[in-house]
Amino acid sequence: MSNLKFTEKELVKDIQEYEELHWMKEKRLNALEIFNSMPFPEFRYGITININSSDINFSEIKIPEKKLIDLPKDNTIVIENLSDALFKHEELVKKHFLTCFPVLGKFEALNLLLWNKGLFIYVPKNTVIKKPIKLKDINDNFEFQHNLIIVDENSSLTIFEEEVSDNNEKSYKTKITEIIVNNNSNLNYGSFQNLSQNTITFSTKRALVHQNANINWINFDLGGKLTKSETITKLEKEGASTNVFNLFFTNKNQQFDLSSSIFHNSKHTKSDMVVRGALDNKSKVIINGLVKIAENASGSNGYQKQDALLLSQEAEIDPIPSLEIDNNDVKCSHGTTVSKLDKEKLFYLKSRGIPEDKASKLMIKGFFDPIIRKIKLKEVRKDLRKAISLKL
Repeated sequence: MSNLKFTEKELVKDIQEYEELHWMKEKRLNALEIFNSMPFPEFRYGITININSSDINFSEIKIPEKKLIDLPKDNTIVIENLSDALFKHEELVKKHFLTCFPVLGKFEALNLLLWNKGLFIYVPKNTVIKKPIKLKDINDNFEFQHNLIIVDENSSLTIFEEEVSDNNEKSYKTKITEIIVNNNSNLNYGSFQNLSQNTITFSTKRALVHQNANINWINFDLGGKLTKSETITKLEKEGASTNVFNLFFTNKNQQFDLSSSIFHNSKHTKSDMVVRGALDNKSKVIINGLVKIAENASGSNGYQKQDALLLSQEAEIDPIPSLEIDNNDVKCSHGTTVSKLDKEKLFYLKSRGIPEDKASKLMIKGFFDPIIRKIKLKEVRKDLRKAISLKL
């Protein structure tokens, strides 16, 4: 695996077939150099958990064909496949592309090198979209997706994205999502990852949030054999805020590495991070949470909470909450709980005539439901509850 390298000859041949713009070709070639020069990251964390990446066979990866996403039509905002937006909205794309990624890691470089699919959304100034946009992304064997979402000043949008597999074969996916939320704007962004358990997936979502702007994240990771998911929010200007809600549910031999980081880079910024998940069978999960408050971010407020429910003696969880505070005039706290199903509550439900198996399932569903209720789309809430039920 560590010996995998792509040659410039292979790459140039394929991007010529894409009829790629010159500046994008340059970015791909730069990513090629970064990818070939960097070592693979280690997947070892905590005391007992060893994330096994031996099944990632990069020698099987080929430079893929361009793919399109089936998108809804909306005349008020711009919704395009990123490959089309490169030509139709070149100035906008070029200005914002990779602004959330000033430095590329190994897998970000791989994504930039090979991206063949992506979403571009632009919400113009003073535009409030009340109807949520729902997207469904069907994954096949090898996929490299790059999304770019820009919400301009005084605007608002709600997006919910669902990822599923079209088969149960071995597959690999990397996905980068860049989000820019400009002054006085709001974005509600939800993602539901329910890929097959033969999928290895790496997902990185990053947002830059400007003055008095807000982003609300709801991420639910359910599928995948090995899932590495990272959400980074940078509160860049005064009054910026974010709410991050991360859910997960693992079973069998699933292995998840979930990371959320919030950077308070300006004064009077606010964040709230809640991570909640359940583990069954021999599954393993690492949760990394970071709230960092910069020296110039006085009057800021940050909070994070991690709650895990162990449903099996063999499941393993390693929660790692972190606070880095460089200013004394702030409020910042965190909390972590790892527990099993409450025996007293289970006994009470049984005393009311509910069989133990059904009572356990009701308690697990209730564990997730406070976060699911925050989702505005009724059909999405229904889909998430159904997915949880199918996993019980």
